[in-house]
Amino acid sequence: MKNLFTILLFSFSLNALVEDDTSREENYYKYNYLGIDAISTENTEIGVRMSLSLPGPLYLILERKTEGVNEEINDYERIIDGIRLGVHAGIGDIFSSMSASGISLEIKNIFDVYTEFGIKNVEFDDKDNSFLEDEAQANLIAGIRFGNSNGWEGKFFVDYSKDFNVVQKECPSEAVCPAVVEFELEEKSDQRLGAGVLYNINKYSAVTLEISSSKILDNNFKLGYQINF
Repeated sequence: MKNLFTILLFSFSLNALVEDDTSREENYYKYNYLGIDAISTENTEIGVRMSLSLPGPLYLILERKTEGVNEEINDYERIIDGIRLGVHAGIGDIFSSMSASGISLEIKNIFDVYTEFGIKNVEFDDKDNSFLEDEAQANLIAGIRFGNSNGWEGKFFVDYSKDFNVVQKECPSEAVCPAVVEFELEEKSDQRLGAGVLYNINKYSAVTLEISSSKILDNNFKLGYQINF
């Protein structure tokens, strides 16, 4: 954590020397950035993420993060690597006009709609019990972004995927099992609901705050800093 705050302090100092130019359109949301997060679940861990704009409304997300899990029978780390292809558009561009009884209704781009689909690989590392497994699953995220891209922004999202818990392997009643406690992965469907805020310090940097809930894991809290480019 000390290293993270050192990085944040250095970044703030560096950006103080940069001209504060946030004169872009209010709904011009950035999809080119590099970010670092402090992630608080049951332990505090670190994550990094990158978004790259592609031609048209497409963009690419790359991320790596670590989450600590503490349970009654076991403590372990989840190391998550993800890659997703996203598409975004303003609500006004999606429904540029709606006609009802010959009346045309113009809709402004008051928020951005986005959808991301890809793969996430989750590695489970339990050094105390020499348990190391990894699983890859499809991942779908959909949400909206709103607010002023020169100042405060907000977002709501839902994150769908299969996920896993590390559970103690049960021994069948009539089987002979080793004395050593063994663990295995238990697959479940997960749905995370989340919300976040972003404050654009200037044209090139921003701070972020995000919370999300999970059906099978603890709630997730993230505080981050990102460089826009």
